[in-house]
Order: sequence, then structure tokens, then C-alpha cells
Amino acid sequence: MTLNLLLQQLINAMELGSIYAMIAVGLALVYGVLRILHVAQAGVYAAGAFIGLFLYQEIGSFPVSLVGAMLLAGALGMLIERFVYRPMLPRPRIVALIASVGLLICFSDIFRIIAGPNQLAFELPSLRGSYEFAGLVISRIDAVILIGTAGIFVLLWVLLQKTRLGFEIRAAAQDLEAAAVMGIDVRRCVRWIFFISSAIAAFGGVMVGVLYNAVYPDMGDMIAYKGLALIVIGGFGSLLGTVLASFLLAAAETVLTTYTAVPLSREGVAMLFLVLLVLIRPQGLLGRA
Repeated sequence: MTLNLLLQQLINAMELGSIYAMIAVGLALVYGVLRILHVAQAGVYAAGAFIGLFLYQEIGSFPVSLVGAMLLAGALGMLIERFVYRPMLPRPRIVALIASVGLLICFSDIFRIIAGPNQLAFELPSLRGSYEFAGLVISRIDAVILIGTAGIFVLLWVLLQKTRLGFEIRAAAQDLEAAAVMGIDVRRCVRWIFFISSAIAAFGGVMVGVLYNAVYPDMGDMIAYKGLALIVIGGFGSLLGTVLASFLLAAAETVLTTYTAVPLSREGVAMLFLVLLVLIRPQGLLGRA
């Protein structure tokens, strides 16, 4: 195992971790405020990929298509909050979870009806090249994913830590009812949380569609399970823990499947990682006991 090969695999793990973080951060945001496992986030992730593809086919500009997909997916997330989750908040949380799983299945069927059951190519020739530095190869799409993910996380940190909306969101995450009593518009906070988390998921969906040159109806199914595993591993509601878990899981998957004879798929490694961590540290990496 040469050093260059190991570094190359770590770069691949960072790219995979960025994709995981795009979906898991949104789940952590929603859970942190509403204590709801927003499984349908994976459907929004797939919706973002389809919207980005259709916009690119019509407009021909990838940056415009990406921003358009994020904005429209954000609006979709707000509609889900308003018409699916809000009426269910007074009920036990299991009701919202069941509705979310049903919504994810519904999304897959809608995509299948609109776009057909087969994969659609998301061909973007301008991002098919690669860069080479000190023996390491980084594809253009990998660079876009890494830079875009870093930019999104920086903007999210600034929003949460340096703005009034971020202060209100953090207050609502601490105690929703107390925040409302103190005059904070918690419904506005929740709407923005769904918009932001859905836009981030759409970014991930578009990037994955371009990376693998494929967009298909059930592309969100497996990422939904991994997203749930990641917010458990990171510590329920902990954004930093969720991001850390995303990159650790990606590194574990990459190293174990590349350098060992573990008879498990990447999905199997993720579930094994989850079980071991729950046994060792039930509150997650950065969660409170």
C-alpha cells in the first residue's frame, strides 16, 4: 500500500463524505428543532437531481440549473413542512415518521411516472476532465463537490452563528415552546430550516447525478438509510457530529472495501459502523449522554 494510493483513497473518501453530509446535515437540522426523522429528505435529494437535469436540458447552463434546482427544492421542502408535518406535530412523533417514509415512497413513484423507470444520463462534458498534482488525480467534478460542500458549510455556519435568523433557529432548537413564549416566530424558523436543508440536499442530488452520469427514481432510497445512520452516529441534532460522522463513515467504507477482504458492501459497512458505535457510545460522537 503506497502513500500515494492511500492519499488517493482519502480524497475519494472526502468526496463520498461530502455527499453523505449533504443529506445528513438537513436531517440533523430538522431533527434538532422538531424532533422529527425527516426520511423524505432523500426524496427531496432525488427531486433536486431531476430538477437540475431538466433545467440543464432546457437552459444549457449548469450553474443556473444548479441554483434553480436548489431554490425549487427549497420551496418543495417548505411545502412538505406546511402540508405534511405541521398538521402532525400535535400527534406522536411516530406518526410523522410513518408519513415521511410514505412520502419518500410516493416521491419515487412520481419520478417513475414522470421520467420513466430507467436511468437518465446527466452528461456534463465540461466537468469530465481531471487535475493531477504530485501523483494524485482529482476529477473536476470531485473538485466542484469538495469546494461546493466547503462553501455551503461556511455559509451555514455564518447563518447560524452570525445572523438573527441563526440565533432564532438555535433558540428554537434549544426549546421550541420557550422560544415561542419569548417572541420568536418559530414557524418562520421551521420554514427556513426546511428551505435550507432541502436546498442543500438538492445540491447533493445534482452533484451525484453528474458524478455518476445517472439520475433515476429510487436514487434516494439508500441515502435515506445512511442519512438516518449518520445522525445517530453523530449525535441526534448535532450538526458538527453529523458532518464528522459523514466523513468518518466514508473513510471507513473506502478503506475497508479497498484494503481488506471484508465480505460486506458499503451499505453493510455503514450498518456495522452504526451498530458498533451505538454499543460503545449510544449518544453518538458529539451527542449528550
